[in-house]
Amino acid sequence: MTDLILISGFLGSGKTTLLKNLLSLHKGKRIAVIQNEFAPSGVDGKELKLSKDNFKLVEINNGSVFCVCLLSNFIETISTLIEQYNPEIIYLEASGISDPISICELLNKEEISSKVRYAGAWCVVDALNFNKSALFVQRAKHQVRVADKIILNKIDLVDDNQIKKVVEKIQEINPFAEIEKQQFCNIKTVELNKVNEIPTLTTEDTRPEEIKTAVYRTTDIISEENLKAFLKELSNISIRAKGFVRVANNKFKLFHLTYNQFEIISLENYTGSCEIIAFGEKMSLKTLRALFQKSK
Repeated sequence: MTDLILISGFLGSGKTTLLKNLLSLHKGKRIAVIQNEFAPSGVDGKELKLSKDNFKLVEINNGSVFCVCLLSNFIETISTLIEQYNPEIIYLEASGISDPISICELLNKEEISSKVRYAGAWCVVDALNFNKSALFVQRAKHQVRVADKIILNKIDLVDDNQIKKVVEKIQEINPFAEIEKQQFCNIKTVELNKVNEIPTLTTEDTRPEEIKTAVYRTTDIISEENLKAFLKELSNISIRAKGFVRVANNKFKLFHLTYNQFEIISLENYTGSCEIIAFGEKMSLKTLRALFQKSK
């Protein structure tokens, strides 16, 4: 029986960073990762592959695996993955704007329950932005609510008072979850939960919030200085953005933006495509393209 662990967390909380750290702790095991993204492209999958760890990656893009429209696709993916790869552990990284409330329905499907054992849910919480996200998006609360373990990430970016407030908010939403405070999701050990029951939850509000996604692909070169200016402008309309861009011939950068914070990372020997994924209430491809073209 394959163990399945759900990895959730709102946009920019550090889910992919957690996965990279988890993979480094699983040397010698057969690990599979299913990454789910609302957008039709997966920047996180490309970033995860750069870790060079030995694992099987499956991407399900263009919607949430918790949505009925992708349910049959997910069941087929799980079945094929187990049949062909026989992993010991599957990590399911849910999209940052997915609502995992329906995980009970998903994992109780006979086609899945006969193949995998639910080993719990880990939720990454952004200590810097969680209170802001939880006010704005109900799904951020739902991700905490179904979790068995909370990784309270980015504690280096806030003071003790802010950490206390976030912990209190987490405990108000889910008083039963274990909370581990971390920087860069730098966990040291992996202990799978022995979960006897898949969580069944109800919620007072399951209406989807209008967070729109845009994906812009380009081969244009943008200087690092102009890239910083672009990201500052983008932060005014996007709560989360990520991507690979070309800053010179055969020179590429990876960037992450969460609210008004961003980082730019140098890449070596990168040969993938250049694309930007941005999330926001007023986000569109036209807007994203115009902003990039104006900045380069």
